[in-house]
Amino acid sequence: MEFSNFTMLVREEVEKRTGECYKVRIDDVRKNNGVVLRGLTVTQNDSNISPTIYLNSYYEEYIRGRATLINVVNDVMDTYHRNKVNQSVDMRYFLNYESVRQRIIYKLVNTEKNKELLADIPHIEFLDLSIVFQCLIAQEDFGRASILIHNVHLKLWEASVEMLYQSAKENTQQLQGYEIKGITEVLSEIMKAEDSENFTEEDGICSYSGNVPMYVLSNKSRVEGAACMLYPNLIQDFAEAIQSSFYIIPSSIHELLLLPTKHFEESQEIKSMIQEINDTQVSVEEILSYSLYLYDREEQKIMKI
Repeated sequence: MEFSNFTMLVREEVEKRTGECYKVRIDDVRKNNGVVLRGLTVTQNDSNISPTIYLNSYYEEYIRGRATLINVVNDVMDTYHRNKVNQSVDMRYFLNYESVRQRIIYKLVNTEKNKELLADIPHIEFLDLSIVFQCLIAQEDFGRASILIHNVHLKLWEASVEMLYQSAKENTQQLQGYEIKGITEVLSEIMKAEDSENFTEEDGICSYSGNVPMYVLSNKSRVEGAACMLYPNLIQDFAEAIQSSFYIIPSSIHELLLLPTKHFEESQEIKSMIQEINDTQVSVEEILSYSLYLYDREEQKIMKI
């Protein structure tokens, strides 16, 4: 069965189960790095917010014989009910820049891999990356939801890219926060989450035996946390705390690895590691860059090496 037919059948089955008070749509959604996924949304008549359930991975399971159409529909319905929002958001505030200014934040994307998207959205180039902007529409009530800001929004608001950047520079650290943790601690948290019943503190201590200190930088939600490298003074303060310049390894759009240069100077080895991680461990849409960055403590700036 072709993918289009598969998604049509899933939509029809979901429509049967939800009834006339719901609207079921199928749309292609452009994600990061040019990835396009087909998403299904189920919207109640009294709500204008709905989670998007992507069907591409379901199709892979279906054509491999690991799931039937009924299995897929059951899981889609379960996912919808677990994530549905029983309310609407008043979007009239989005018509005025002063109303949205305090909700604007930034994130980082790869410039080369997002050329088509960047032609339609305001952005600022940063090394081989681009700073792009989004508006948080609801974080406290039902989780992290945001709208990517397009050029048409700037025209509506009569705003400039520089205005967006100044707002985002003020808001992002305050709204998203940051965390810098040793990689041993992060690995321990992952191991504990994956096997909470059998996890012991000794497992965490032994999980990383390297002698080179490495740190993980992200925001509090660990979603699109690579933007923390843009936080004013954060990078400089970290360099002073460790008394060293350091490499910035873009492990994904969600987090960065920080490696002090005074403990490790083999940059080519790190570049090979970045290549391997991106090619084998990170999904295409979550890749930030294949480049290695350096924060020079003396010059107080980030550079690509």
